[in-house]
Amino acid sequence: MNLLVHLRLHFQLLLAPVYLWGWLISGGGLNPAVVLGFVAFHVFLYGGVTAFNSYYDRDVGPVGGLEHPPPATSTLLPFSVLVQGVGWVLAAFVNGLFALAYGVFVVLSVAYSHPRIRLKAHPIPSLAVVGLGQGALAFVAAWAAARGELASAFSPDGALGAVTAVFLILALYPLTQLYQIDEDAGRGDRTLAVAWGPGPCFVFSLICTLVGGATMLSVVARRFGPLDAGVVAIGLTFQVAAVVWLRNTFKLEHIVTTYRAVMRLNTISAGALGAYLVARLSMSL
Repeated sequence: MNLLVHLRLHFQLLLAPVYLWGWLISGGGLNPAVVLGFVAFHVFLYGGVTAFNSYYDRDVGPVGGLEHPPPATSTLLPFSVLVQGVGWVLAAFVNGLFALAYGVFVVLSVAYSHPRIRLKAHPIPSLAVVGLGQGALAFVAAWAAARGELASAFSPDGALGAVTAVFLILALYPLTQLYQIDEDAGRGDRTLAVAWGPGPCFVFSLICTLVGGATMLSVVARRFGPLDAGVVAIGLTFQVAAVVWLRNTFKLEHIVTTYRAVMRLNTISAGALGAYLVARLSMSL
């Protein structure tokens, strides 16, 4: 049961809007490949790489999706690799491009977490890995699953859609480190929150939200009209307001309070955007 808990599957669903966004901008529609791709990414890939990271981090305090993580036992490492391997087999049944994106993500996750490379311990490399992996790769993987090709992804909407995914993922990434500053610093990991401090992390989050929001609005307005753009703009405004509120109330010593506030922000943001994207996708079926 502890091994399954380390997959943090409920937390992985908060990443679903990136895949849904790529699916929508690629043209929507429903086919078995895009559904299988969603399962491969959000259950096996995200769950497996999260468990892989947990094996090396060995956190005892709050982590994304778990206020009280269970101990990381010796079986967690082979279990995490097995889960990723099963997902890669499923990815191969989607198509070759999707399987390639899956494999690149796995390589990035090893470089992010493994002690011999440990890109997580360096601010800019960790930022690049998360933006490329959970942002751009998830977006293009959804595109590949929905269309079976990636040539059309080099269109203006495809490029702006990928930029949107990268910046909106990065907008919340530093905030998820605010409640782990002591543990990360104790391991010697210079995460964004450790290296920059809380203040710059909030500023970075706001900048990424505004940039990603602007590119998203440009695509939504052109593809779906001003009404959709207005709905998305309202959601983005609430996210900016929530980040500002969190910055104004943040206290470094209140670890659990910060964890719960960041998780609420993440859940509400992902839930609202996901609901909009699902509604839009349903219109393309």
